[in-house]
Amino acid sequence: MHQPDESTPSLSALVLAEPESAQVADTVLRSKGFEVKEARDASSASELCRHRRFDLGVYDDSVHGAMDLVGSVRSSSLPRVSIGLLKNVTRVFPRLQFILPKPLSTELFSRTIKAALAPIAADRRQSYRHEAHIDVASCSLLHTGRTRALQGAKLVNLSLTGLCLQASEMLPQAANVNLAFTLPSSQINLCLSGMVVWAHASGRAGIKLMHLHSNDQRRLEDWADRMFLADTVPR
Repeated sequence: MHQPDESTPSLSALVLAEPESAQVADTVLRSKGFEVKEARDASSASELCRHRRFDLGVYDDSVHGAMDLVGSVRSSSLPRVSIGLLKNVTRVFPRLQFILPKPLSTELFSRTIKAALAPIAADRRQSYRHEAHIDVASCSLLHTGRTRALQGAKLVNLSLTGLCLQASEMLPQAANVNLAFTLPSSQINLCLSGMVVWAHASGRAGIKLMHLHSNDQRRLEDWADRMFLADTVPR
C-alpha cells in the first residue's frame, strides 16, 4: 500500500493550464510558498499524480482532457484541493472545490489560494504519519476466531487513521490487532484496535484503526497535532 511522505513542510501544486493562466497561477502560487509543477498536457499531469499527491491542482478547461482527468483520477491520487478555470462557470464538476472564471484574475486567484490553505492543512493533518519507532507493551492477533500474542512488535509510524506495525511474521489480511503502548514524547498510554489492510513477508503490516474509545481518540488527536506541528513547522 502506498504511503505518501508527509514529513515535508513545503506545499506542492500541479498546474495544467494554457500559458496565460499558467503564468498567473505560477506567480501567485510561488509567492504563497508552493513548489509548482506545470504539466504540458493531461497525460503528463496524470503521470505526475501517479508518483505523488499534490496539495493543490489547477485545471484549465481549455486544455484538452483536463476536466476528464479530474473526473477519472482516483480520489487518493487527486490533489487535496482542486481548482477549475472555466469559460462557462455554470458547468458542474463535483470534484472541484473551487471554480474560477477565465481570464484568470490575479487578485481572485490569490484570495482563492488563501481560502484553500485551511482544507489543505486539515487533510495533511488527517493523513500525516509520524515516524514513531515505538516498542509495543502488548499486542494480540485475532484471526479465524483464535487470539494469540505477538511478541516483540514495534510501531514504525502512526497517524490518526492507521499505523505501520513491524512484527516477527507476516500477518494475515483482514485479521484484527489489539495493541497497547506509550505515546512518544509523553506519558500517555493508548489501547488501539485495528484491521490488517496490507502485509509484507518482512513482517511489516498496515493497520487501519477501528472502534477507538473516545478518550483514546482524543489523546491520539492531541498528540498527533503536537507532532504534526513539531515536524512540519519550519524553525
